Amino acid sequence: MTSLPSNLPEANQAIPEYDSVYKTCLRVERALSKLLAEKKHEQLTTDLIYIRILGYLLHFIPSRTGLDNLARQIKECSSDNDLLQLGQMYYDQYLRPFRFSRGRTSVSSRSSPMSRPSFDTLEEMTTAYLTGEATPGPESFATVKTKALVRDGFRCVISGSYDSDALDANEQLRNQRLAQKPLPRRVYTECVHIFPASIKQVILPGSDENIQASMLWRVLQGFGYTTLPDELEGTKIHRLENVMTLQYDLYCFFDRLQLWFVATGEPNQYTIRNVYGREFECEGTVVTFKSSKPDLPPPSPVYLAIHAACAQVAHLPGAAKLMDQYEREMEDGLVLCPSGDSAGLLDHALRGLKVAGY
Repeated sequence: MTSLPSNLPEANQAIPEYDSVYKTCLRVERALSKLLAEKKHEQLTTDLIYIRILGYLLHFIPSRTGLDNLARQIKECSSDNDLLQLGQMYYDQYLRPFRFSRGRTSVSSRSSPMSRPSFDTLEEMTTAYLTGEATPGPESFATVKTKALVRDGFRCVISGSYDSDALDANEQLRNQRLAQKPLPRRVYTECVHIFPASIKQVILPGSDENIQASMLWRVLQGFGYTTLPDELEGTKIHRLENVMTLQYDLYCFFDRLQLWFVATGEPNQYTIRNVYGREFECEGTVVTFKSSKPDLPPPSPVYLAIHAACAQVAHLPGAAKLMDQYEREMEDGLVLCPSGDSAGLLDHALRGLKVAGY
């Protein structure tokens, strides 16, 4: 866990309302840290994570509307316990949905074998990828990867490595790779969703009431992103603006909120950041999304900004580690302790059912 910095970023610090509520978060953080130093207790550790979530949200929420809304929510809390409940709400309704079912992509949404072994020309393969001829099955699942591959030049958008299946399918693409110095790697790629595909599982298709009630959408609407439920409803979660091509290891890091894209200020240009800093080989890499065809839109800067904020808020306060800890304990089939020591695990599991839409 990383303690809250003493000040907000300069632009946020200059706004009195943000500075005032941030000082409230710092005060509660100091009090909890003092109690934790005197007596180690699991709930105190969890409460410390919750208050730091609020503090880091004041650093990273990517919209003025969202910052205004959060500042108002913090100001309206009448007690420290109310503040902790607000932090828990963001943990459950913003961070956990981005992690729910991550890394458990169904086979139908992963790479699909091509229906023919090779294509005579790169143009022929591109046409087949765009029309769905190369990937039989429902369009929302089977063709999203191939369309993203065409847009991304059959390469991982971060490393520039070439998709192995695409290379196998076309000699012209193989020669294109071989002509480059240094030689780009040959890898297996994944079509990664910025907003996880599992989110559509908590929405009942055709039900406006349930779309509006979805926990994540409710939080993001508070950030000012009022059109997201309509943009990503049902199979629209597979829209090109919500996917990109990553080699498998980078897909895993992105999927676990350990890697994110930070906008540079230039159109469709980002700097890669991650939880491991300089020991991660792609740290600081500058990526510019370039579509091979004008009718294939690049990943949405709004979606990437929301993911980046979520990743940083999950990592710095220790929220991601808490999720990992509880997930391991539940997967290991831990028996609940009669003394009540497992109450935190049980509460986390029950709240997780709400995240899953039950």
